[in-house]
Amino acid sequence: MINRHCAGYSAIMFEFKDFPTLQTERLILREIVPGDADAVFRIRGDFEVTRYNVGAAYTRIEQAQGLIDGIHHDYVREQEIRWGITRKEDGSDAPVIGMCGYNYWHRVDRRGSIGFDLARDYWRQGLMQETVETVLRFGFTEMDLNRIEAEASSDNEASIHLLEKLGFQREGLQREHYFEEGAFHDLALYSLLRREWETTKEGSENEN
Repeated sequence: MINRHCAGYSAIMFEFKDFPTLQTERLILREIVPGDADAVFRIRGDFEVTRYNVGAAYTRIEQAQGLIDGIHHDYVREQEIRWGITRKEDGSDAPVIGMCGYNYWHRVDRRGSIGFDLARDYWRQGLMQETVETVLRFGFTEMDLNRIEAEASSDNEASIHLLEKLGFQREGLQREHYFEEGAFHDLALYSLLRREWETTKEGSENEN
C-alpha cells in the first residue's frame, strides 16, 4: 500500500508490486501466467463464452499467449489488473476456469471498468457472482475506487442479471454499437458507486 496524491485528494491505494491473490469460499483468484495458455485458449476458444465479447473466438493458442502477455504488460505499466479464477477443490495447481478484473483504472477520477468471463462447464453455479463480489470489494477498498463501470451486450441476459443483482445501475444504451454475426448489437452501460456498494454490503451483512 502507498499514499498517493491525485488532483487534490490523498488516499491509500493499491501499489502494483506483488500480485494480490484473493480468496472466496470456493475459489482462489490469482495471477494469470504463461502456463495458463491452454486453459485460457479453451475459455476464449469457446464461441458460447466469447459470443458477447469484442472480437471472435480464438482459433490459435498464440492468441491466448498474446492475451496473457498483454495482461502482464498492462499490470507492470499499472494500467489494469485481471485475475485468473481457480477452484480451491482442484488444488494448488488448479487450471484457470475464468478471468475477472479491471480493464482500466483512472486514478484522478477514481473509477475503473470491470470485465469477466467463465468457462461454460462452470456456468449457473454462482461462481461468477462470488468472484465479482470479491473483485468489487478489492476495487472499492484497496484501489479506492468511487465508481466501477461495466458494459454488456443487451443480448447478454446472464451478465446483465448478475450486474443488476450486485447493485449496478443501468445508465444508458449505445445503439448498434458493434457488428457481429451479420448484425448490429446494442451495448448497455452500467455503473456501481462506492456509496451504493457500501449500502448494499451493509444490508447483506445485517441479513447474516
